[in-house]
Amino acid sequence: MLYIWTAGADQMNNNVSEIYVFIITGILLFGLLAGFIIFFVVAYYKKQQQNSREKQLLQTKFNEDLLTSTIEIQEKAFDDISRELHDNVGQQLSAASIYLNLLMQEAGQDQNVKLQTCREIISNSLQDIRHISQTLLGDKITQVGFIASLRLELSKINKLGIGSATLHTSDESLELDPRKEIILFRIVQEAVNNATKHAPESEIHISIQKEEDQLKISIKDTGQGFDTSSNEKAGVGLINMESRAKTIGAQFTLTSKLKEGTQINIIL
Repeated sequence: MLYIWTAGADQMNNNVSEIYVFIITGILLFGLLAGFIIFFVVAYYKKQQQNSREKQLLQTKFNEDLLTSTIEIQEKAFDDISRELHDNVGQQLSAASIYLNLLMQEAGQDQNVKLQTCREIISNSLQDIRHISQTLLGDKITQVGFIASLRLELSKINKLGIGSATLHTSDESLELDPRKEIILFRIVQEAVNNATKHAPESEIHISIQKEEDQLKISIKDTGQGFDTSSNEKAGVGLINMESRAKTIGAQFTLTSKLKEGTQINIIL
């Protein structure tokens, strides 16, 4: 009886051991399977993230290339208009001025007064065309420099009486990349044109400060202002300014209040 009981106990122990081995094996297999599942899920998630990042980078590059191409096309159009004004319209006005001088030599005193008035009108128009031609021509902006070109643009506004514009800067000769120089000038030019267009009697104050590795430009006017929450905010001019700033990695912010004016800040 003792032998039978001992044998039974040994058999029971063996069964328990087999159960333990089976349970442990099952746990290990389950853990291994769970590990594979987690590995594949994580790998799939990482792959999805990588694909999303690559897609985003491609989209960003496409947008940047599109903006760059658009600006290049615009600059080419500005150059063509500038040369057309200078070579065609400017020459015709110069020829008209010469003919007026000849007529003044042959005309009487009464006619001379009228012809002199016509000559002054043509002379002023010719000067304005030259100013416009210079500000449209990108190469001229880089040759003259950003600050000097901006002063020329503001002097034209003050001369025409369509606004009162002032410029304050801490550095007269900013050393900028030529492409960035042209784009910054176009942004300021657009902002000033918007101010004179919507509020001809407004005062325009432009501040340009260079602080360490940052260039800060502020354009503030005392015009009518507008509601920035309105859908009318995203006009073509504003979109152009934001797009141009984006191409050179500059921060662009706009604040405006009705009857209090508008302020644009650019940080490069």
